Amino acid sequence: MCGERLETSSEDFDVLSWYDELSSGYDELYGEEQRRKFLQVVKEVSSINHVGGGNPVILDLGCGTGGLAGLLLDEFSGMGPLYYVGLDLSPSMCFLNRERVGNAGLLGDVVAGDIFRPPFRGRVANAVFSITALTCGNFVEGVVQALENLVREGGLLIYTILCSDLSKIPESGLRVCDAIAYLSEREVLCVVKPLPTPASKVSFDGLELREG
Repeated sequence: MCGERLETSSEDFDVLSWYDELSSGYDELYGEEQRRKFLQVVKEVSSINHVGGGNPVILDLGCGTGGLAGLLLDEFSGMGPLYYVGLDLSPSMCFLNRERVGNAGLLGDVVAGDIFRPPFRGRVANAVFSITALTCGNFVEGVVQALENLVREGGLLIYTILCSDLSKIPESGLRVCDAIAYLSEREVLCVVKPLPTPASKVSFDGLELREG
């Protein structure tokens, strides 16, 4: 949970320490920028007609202070009670997110953990979000597949990759995308519809469809 002590590498520890120090002022520094981004992400997701399963379980990987949580409650409210689970490397960010989740009336929890070693069993979520957690600098082979493995049949994987030069995004980072959208000159959004059910029908309004 939020207070757990994590096993981390020296690089993980540097990132964790930086975000722990930043957490108290994070929303003041980046809150408005992040909110605009989250609104755009939710808008893109709302253009997709179907997410399989009722009473959805939502994973928010690299959740930070939880700016996405309340917006997800509104987006998925028509599918039954939403269970939200946030994951972040920084315990301080987790505590702030847990408070936000409680204030939003969300059922769920926030846990401290590493997006590259997610502490969840496979096929656990109807939708998995990872916004501004993957970068060109930390992207590793297999991470997208690991995220896909968390998604239930008929569910969605939505992630972004942040890169100062989008042409340098690893090919494996976008190969699986059913649709992409550019959130800025430095960040691209990927939507993956894994393991579709025969009855599923998905349309993408305003997104660039990927063929092949």
